[in-house]
Amino acid sequence: MKPGDDPLAHPFYPSKVTELLKSVSPHATSKEMLEKVSNDASGSLPLHSGGRALAVAYLESALGISSGRPIESRSDPSYRVEFDERKADMHDELSYLLLEGVISERVDDSSEDSDLGALYRLKLRRLLSWPNSLIRSERLLTSLPTSFLREHALLLGRLGRHEEALRIFYCELGSIELALEYCDIRHERKEEGRKVRSSTPSECAYIPLVRVALNADPDLDRGVTAAIQVLALRRNVIDKSAALRLLPKNIPLSEMARPFLIPAVVENQSQVRRLSVASALLRSRYMQLKKKLTEAQLKSQASLHTVPALQKLNLGEHLHSSKSTKARFVHPSSSSNFPEVLIVKHFFSRHLVIQAQVMNVNSSQTFQDDVRTLTDVAFVVAESSDEALLPTLQVPLKTLPPRATGSAWCVLAASPQRLDGTAFLASELRFTVLEVDAAGAPLTFVETNSPRYGRQFVEELQDMEIHHSEFS
Repeated sequence: MKPGDDPLAHPFYPSKVTELLKSVSPHATSKEMLEKVSNDASGSLPLHSGGRALAVAYLESALGISSGRPIESRSDPSYRVEFDERKADMHDELSYLLLEGVISERVDDSSEDSDLGALYRLKLRRLLSWPNSLIRSERLLTSLPTSFLREHALLLGRLGRHEEALRIFYCELGSIELALEYCDIRHERKEEGRKVRSSTPSECAYIPLVRVALNADPDLDRGVTAAIQVLALRRNVIDKSAALRLLPKNIPLSEMARPFLIPAVVENQSQVRRLSVASALLRSRYMQLKKKLTEAQLKSQASLHTVPALQKLNLGEHLHSSKSTKARFVHPSSSSNFPEVLIVKHFFSRHLVIQAQVMNVNSSQTFQDDVRTLTDVAFVVAESSDEALLPTLQVPLKTLPPRATGSAWCVLAASPQRLDGTAFLASELRFTVLEVDAAGAPLTFVETNSPRYGRQFVEELQDMEIHHSEFS
């Protein structure tokens, strides 16, 4: 909702309308007086009961509590801080109208609510529990009668005094159900807030209730039983380790085993199994997508005319391509550990394109044992003996699976007219070896720049000769 669309945006009209409605006197027929009052907080007050009911109906609609307005975020661009005070005034007005309705509709000046008074009370509690409420809690707290215990607890919760609120629910009202309901609401709001924005971890919503049961109950045994009951009833969401640390150390294990420990262990084991299955399915899906992506990449770099990076270059006229020759490593003693490389030279009028066909196999491993994946495979011209040939672009292979063949490319700017006889190119093959399982999946999933990512190799190849006559 935009600020201009808010019913409370005008600085005077909302308060004037409220005062006008409050001044209306009831004119109810006998039939209307006999109508049954709703026992639901979302129900409508009988408007014939007086100006207070009219004002409440208007404010509930204007504030959005009766229409389910979503929680407003201060990070929303349409949010305006200047409206807060004006809105807070109307929220306070509604809270005091509801409080007045509860008190004035009591049966024969007793503490018992009439049907209409009970509806006012339900609406007051709903307003106090509403996340969008801007009630000035401390001011209202001083106006509440001491008998309004649940209302006191809700206001204390709005002030962040959760243990005091839970003490009212658990000790003064004697209801662990109400205390759990209060904690459930807090937990749900924390989870919703965590989904919307990343927030720092805070204390579990149920831990204060465990603390209150253990510290505030005059009957220690009853307090321990209540604390264990909280753990048992909310074992799927409570911080188990934090709750267990609060329990007295002399509690027999048998008291916690059946209601809490055994079900918690069973549920955790079931969750581990579910997550293991989910992990296996996700891993399988990842490998399928990775395989398709790798196949597409290898296909796109397989030939001279399909490499996207080369198509963007103005290579000039294609003169011819050489036959493939096997590249030789400068250090042949260790070459058996490295892939086989075939070199093809493509000559253009203004460029020399070198294609390194890399085969991810080697003679030191059998077909079944050859389970390594190469990544970032690049053919690099490290140095040229003639300035007529200068490296300008490299197109590496991102991934080369076991027993696969792919092409890495290197482009050199060529000036054949300046080439004096024969040029020598010092070249290297650079790649990273990943250990993979039998399916070709990496054994560890870590960041590329991590030390555990894989073993990197830079292997020098024997110099390559480029003759002036090859450009003719």
